[in-house]
Amino acid sequence: MSFVIRRGAEGDVVAIAEVQIASWRAAYRGIIADAILDGMDIARHAIQWQRAFDQRAPVWVAEAAEGVVGFVGLRGNEITVLYVRPDWQRRGVGRALLKAGLAAIAADGATIGWLWVLEANAAARAFYAAEGGRLSDSGPVRVEGQTLAQVRYLWDLPR
Repeated sequence: MSFVIRRGAEGDVVAIAEVQIASWRAAYRGIIADAILDGMDIARHAIQWQRAFDQRAPVWVAEAAEGVVGFVGLRGNEITVLYVRPDWQRRGVGRALLKAGLAAIAADGATIGWLWVLEANAAARAFYAAEGGRLSDSGPVRVEGQTLAQVRYLWDLPR
């Protein structure tokens, strides 16, 4: 199954929201309260993504024949989100999105890029380490009213 990476557009907000919710429900079950995961609403998340596009937040999507299957969002030197639909994981989508995000950060002149991930998300942590991220530091984060531990991964970027 093939996919392409392209710049996200306002017409992608519902698909991005769908990917985010499916990914959260798969990755964070047992980490974030079930009531929060089960109560996630596509319309509410689509509105949030519309606001991000209104503010010109850089987003890239992975698109297959069936539509958007993953996305990555940036703010400055940081990858703020990177999610892939559960049925598309382990097919190179996450790797391609990570590379696209880091390339965009480097294109803006940065020499380092980073992202934060929940410490309890072992699968994501293993992925980022396998993709050359180095563990940097940690700290608490508030997620939907819960305080959770997070860790940061750094990548040195080509000059």
